[in-house]
Amino acid sequence: MAATGTAAAAATGRLLLLLLVGLTAPASALAGYIESSQICCSLRSSPISTLKCLIVDEINALAANAGTGFAVAEPQIAMFCGKLNMHVNIQTGKWEPDPTGTKSCFETKEEVLQYCQEMYPELQITNVMEANQRVSIDNWCRRDKKQCKSRFVTPFKCLVGEFVSDVLLVPEKCQFFHKERMEVCENHQHWHTVVKEACLTQGMTLYSYGMLLPCGVDQFHGTEYVCCPQTKIIGSVSKEEEEEEDDEEEEEDEEEDYDVYKSEFPTEADLEDFTEAAVDEEDEDEEEGEEVVEDRDYYYDTFKGDDYNEENPTEPGSDSTMSDKEITHDVKAVCSQEAMTGPCRAVMPRWYFDLSKGKCVRFIYGGCGGNRNNFESEDYCMAVCKAMIPPTPLPTNDVDVYFETSADDNEHARFQKAKEQLEIRHRNRMDRVKKEWEEAELQAKNLPKAERQTLIQHFQAMVKALEKEAASEKQQLVETHLARVEAMLNDRRRMALENYLAALQSDPPRPHRILQALRRYVRAENKDRLHTIRHYQHVLAVDPEKAAQMKSQ
Repeated sequence: MAATGTAAAAATGRLLLLLLVGLTAPASALAGYIESSQICCSLRSSPISTLKCLIVDEINALAANAGTGFAVAEPQIAMFCGKLNMHVNIQTGKWEPDPTGTKSCFETKEEVLQYCQEMYPELQITNVMEANQRVSIDNWCRRDKKQCKSRFVTPFKCLVGEFVSDVLLVPEKCQFFHKERMEVCENHQHWHTVVKEACLTQGMTLYSYGMLLPCGVDQFHGTEYVCCPQTKIIGSVSKEEEEEEDDEEEEEDEEEDYDVYKSEFPTEADLEDFTEAAVDEEDEDEEEGEEVVEDRDYYYDTFKGDDYNEENPTEPGSDSTMSDKEITHDVKAVCSQEAMTGPCRAVMPRWYFDLSKGKCVRFIYGGCGGNRNNFESEDYCMAVCKAMIPPTPLPTNDVDVYFETSADDNEHARFQKAKEQLEIRHRNRMDRVKKEWEEAELQAKNLPKAERQTLIQHFQAMVKALEKEAASEKQQLVETHLARVEAMLNDRRRMALENYLAALQSDPPRPHRILQALRRYVRAENKDRLHTIRHYQHVLAVDPEKAAQMKSQ
């Protein structure tokens, strides 16, 4: 009776959360969540009726499994020889020591799997997999002493139910890769080494990775991974990295008296360093040799996309990269799946991509199992599945494309295409009017002179209107281009000034970086000055009155 009361109390808090997210969850997601219910609830009923069924089902389930609790973390275990094994309490998310107080590191992955099954008897643990990142575990005690301290270690994930590979987010300028070898069956560490080397051979750095197709205990047929451009400056290490390395060295010195196990596991995975972009000495050398040259061409001819591309990421080889078709197929396989709650009974609000609606919507995740169409945030969901949204048809005319899209690094090329298209459009209109005029003159040969004169005046007015329209369109195009160039130059100058001020305020000061930032700022000011002069010269040629106003300002 007490257990039932406790379960009912727990249900109250859980159902409050359901009230918040349940009404917005799609019927397909709710169907997965209430699949074990013995109450016959139609998915086509109203949201209130569905929620009533949920409430009754939750109370029944909680009363029957009062001691089980709800998962807030995935099951994991951690080992370090000489210390007691640790496991995650999935109800609290905290690390707890071996309940027997005797078990330490194991010799085989099969023993790790068996230990996972012992620690989580209520879950269907089918496999284990080494985690990608290390974790810090506090108050980790030795087996034979009460000495406890923090320790970094790579844990093992206890996999529940059918294996589901992770969905990898691909940031801008990064590349997604896929390796699948059915004849190869290797452990997590092997594939981690493979993907790190693969990224390095492409001139990139490993950003994230995941396993594919299990073929044994912590063994897999392949991997998928994301490589990003190398932005780390060789030979420079931040203060935080140096302090972390010093701390790890001191910790290793203190642990030297322990009998550290020498087998292939447990090991500590390397932490990937994905830092902000920086400028190396080659960029400086290029800038030192560059001069601002004033040519006599039209003012906007000096505005090139290269001026706004400080770094160009190394493009990976075409033989190793996936084609757009393969990437789209992989995303489609993930984002076209229905939402699945899974076998566990936790209440975790998540997002999945609803193919019928073309957007990401909420659903309730049970904490384990399910499928890959499962994201922690709407932004993450849309970042992965945005390729599933049909693209908005773009205008085919270069002039319309120019006006309907914002400025980018290809501003000059897009402007030139739009200008050429505008000239072609005007020429075609004039040719059409000229042809109509000639045909009308042939038909008007026998008309009185006054009528022929009226006809001539009509076509002269048409030509004049077309000339005026073309001039207006060209002026609008030029003014738009001017505004965009000026805005981009201002942004460039502002960023250069901010970088220079930041370099001046750095502690300790770095003269090399300060000089480099100053050169960039002077270069940006010179480009802005040159643009202003050529703008004025152009206006002076086409509109002297407006040029006089500009000069007075």
